[in-house]
Amino acid sequence: MTMLTVDLDAEADLARCGALKDFWYVACLSTELPANKPVARTVFGTGLVLFRGPDGAPTALRDRCLHRNARLSQGDVFDGRLGCPYHGWVYDASGAVVEIPALGPPQRGEKLDARACAHEGLQPAPCDLGRLARFPAREQDGLVYVYLGADVTHARAEPFRVPYWGERGWTVYFMVTRFANGVTNLVENFMDVPHTSFVHRGWFRNPTRKRVPSTVKRHAGRVRMTYHQEEDALTGLGRLFNPRGLPLVHTDEFIVPNVTRVDYQWGDSGFAINSQCTPIGPTDTLVYTAISYRLPVDVPGAWVGRALTPLVRWYTRQVIQQDVRIMETQRQGLTDGPGGGVYSGTEADLHHADIEAYRRWLREGAHGSGPEDAERDVVFWV
Repeated sequence: MTMLTVDLDAEADLARCGALKDFWYVACLSTELPANKPVARTVFGTGLVLFRGPDGAPTALRDRCLHRNARLSQGDVFDGRLGCPYHGWVYDASGAVVEIPALGPPQRGEKLDARACAHEGLQPAPCDLGRLARFPAREQDGLVYVYLGADVTHARAEPFRVPYWGERGWTVYFMVTRFANGVTNLVENFMDVPHTSFVHRGWFRNPTRKRVPSTVKRHAGRVRMTYHQEEDALTGLGRLFNPRGLPLVHTDEFIVPNVTRVDYQWGDSGFAINSQCTPIGPTDTLVYTAISYRLPVDVPGAWVGRALTPLVRWYTRQVIQQDVRIMETQRQGLTDGPGGGVYSGTEADLHHADIEAYRRWLREGAHGSGPEDAERDVVFWV
């Protein structure tokens, strides 16, 4: 038996999260960011407004007008610029003020500088309007990413690539889910097999009391769980994807600091479930899950794939809502008086301990080389 500790408050605080902020985080789906409307997001407790500039590329600014601190995400986007809903101050994609309606029409559309406040004699001396904090933003694989670290050139990794995005024969769709829990608890849940027999009973897996020998490998910022079951079967929709009863190959992987990938493969077909967690606050997280799947080669006709897609979407949504509920149940226990965040663990939680070791190392500033590589065999029952 081991004791583990997770500090969710520090993990979600931009000032205290250490090197956790030195990675790219998903801010929204590409489809959630139209050309004519801003989007509000909170990442590490920091309010951001996202909009598309004149070239269509996403930009991310601090969601607070320099004038009277109104939320810019409640304003308008026009010609790739962002207007404040309170007094109409206009910002370009760099975060600079380019128009102040109260100063009259002569200055509209011009780049404002320190002399702008002296226009029309409104102020006798120059003033510095300042510039909104701007955060690097990138668009990739149907997602918009933001970077909140001090220097994007020192980012510890590139944005994560969605598995099978754009590959022939694979269907990929996204689910966006808000969880009332922190990132560490969520990534552990997403690659945790023992809970599936209880939380997802009948939907995903039934209790069978089978012995599951596994290997946990911790290496280069990843924790990979490989399961060595000769026979494993999923209930529910899993049967439709494996009509011939081919052996199931199941692996779970955590990639620092906030990504999980769960693969279920039957021959050339199967699922790849990739979740990227974006911290809003200590127990508030947006999870962007990409479901990638390919039907068996012996499924007759493309129409079957089209017919199955709504069913797959419905099924995966039901399963993830079961996780939403159990994560809320855990959060209630975490926040019920002192002692929350101190966990007991067994051999079946070894991969969780590895995840926590990586995230704790990053939270504390990522000094040194980090947790040592390790590979161990474990056994649990489902």
